[in-house]
Amino acid sequence: MNYLTRGLTDFSQVESLYKSRLVKDFAEDERKPLSSMKESWEKGTYDCYGLFDGEKIVGYAFFVRNGKYFLLDYFAIKEDRRNEGLGSIFLKQLSVGMEKERCVIVEVEDPEQANSFDDKTLRNRRLQFYLRNGYSETTLYSSVFGVAYRLLEASNGVPHAAGDICAAYTDIYRSTLPDRSFQTQFAVSEKKTKTKETEYENRSNL
Repeated sequence: MNYLTRGLTDFSQVESLYKSRLVKDFAEDERKPLSSMKESWEKGTYDCYGLFDGEKIVGYAFFVRNGKYFLLDYFAIKEDRRNEGLGSIFLKQLSVGMEKERCVIVEVEDPEQANSFDDKTLRNRRLQFYLRNGYSETTLYSSVFGVAYRLLEASNGVPHAAGDICAAYTDIYRSTLPDRSFQTQFAVSEKKTKTKETEYENRSNL
């Protein structure tokens, strides 16, 4: 079959996916309000794509954009089409034509912070999925509303400096979270090394 990735050009498409798919694909505490997405869309900082099989959307990817940096906000394949390799197809098509300077940031729940063996296995499987499909590990870790993440990046050029990724990532959250939540529920730091741990701008809950 021929699959095609296309940008969504009308917010009604995003709203439809949110109400029919996203509310099923993501737990309530993982879903931001639709109004927040619309606000970012109207500012021109929210980019949404669909993986099409003919005229049917079988996958979606939503990104928050800050200049050349894109944070993957939601990524999912239609439930009855999973395990067909569509996730890999989608990621590869999304990277086609990527500007050399562009950087896509992905948050993956840190396997080392899992609460159970099954949870760790699932987190490792998600991590390996992105690593197989062109993403690479950065030295950055984050905590958002108590969830620990490892940050990955995809770019068509030279890997970006950790400080640049950290600054862009921080700015994205600063622009989307209420100030109180940003100050108390968001933190990002560089991976601990043998010499020291470098923490960036926000350290409130690490």
